[in-house]
Amino acid sequence: MKIKILNLLSVMLLGMLVMFSSCEEKDDYDYNAIEPIITAIVGAPMVAAHGLEEFPTRYHVAHRGGSTFNWTVSSPAGNAIIVKDPIYESIAYITFPQSSDTTAATITVVETTMGGKASPAFSRNIVLTPFCPYDMAAFEGNWTGTSSANDDPLIATKTANLNELVIKGLAGFVNFSWGENWVKGDGSALLKFSCGGVIEIPPQWIGDSDYPDVYGIIGGGTYNSANETISLSYEVFYSWTGSTGASAGTFETVLSRSGKVISQKVNTPIGNKHQ
Repeated sequence: MKIKILNLLSVMLLGMLVMFSSCEEKDDYDYNAIEPIITAIVGAPMVAAHGLEEFPTRYHVAHRGGSTFNWTVSSPAGNAIIVKDPIYESIAYITFPQSSDTTAATITVVETTMGGKASPAFSRNIVLTPFCPYDMAAFEGNWTGTSSANDDPLIATKTANLNELVIKGLAGFVNFSWGENWVKGDGSALLKFSCGGVIEIPPQWIGDSDYPDVYGIIGGGTYNSANETISLSYEVFYSWTGSTGASAGTFETVLSRSGKVISQKVNTPIGNKHQ
């Protein structure tokens, strides 16, 4: 009986030794066996060259734990600002240099593994579109328009985006001439400013009325910094489909600061929707 018990204990002890030895951790990973390679830099292919750090563009490459990533940018327009993500160095936030001309930049990334092996440098070309920063806060407030289709005053408000301004009242005739009220939206239109004082009013919905009807607007114009005026030509549509509709007319107006009107009010023909 004792012999059987001793044999059983021996088998159990041997099993425990095998189990412990198999669970023992071994740090035999060969970091030098890693062959790092970057195959793509993911991010926008075309970026406005605004040069403003608060609006960087995000780029990233495939992440590998333990690796470090070195990001560089070259551009004939000047130096870029690179901020690596504090947790993942494979992500970078890049602010390209400001330029009022179309230019380019080249992003280059090198990965270095924990074992010290560096990847071949991988590069990607980026197109930098012209950008002329405007202080949109200076445009905020009341304006007077020369078109009888406009509210008086027109009210301008900047957005959270660069070079954007919202104007309320370009289609004021919907309220004071056609007698409709806004039930969704308020008739405000978004304006986008670019180099040379060029302004775009992209196709957009501006509101629903209680007629009921749906309104949109398309147009553009220019900003004259010498006399601080905004000249616009735009078309207002009802029964708006998202890109077009029934036209309420094309309107020309020159906006100046209230109390500094440089042009007389002009009577603008307004469509006969209600006739």
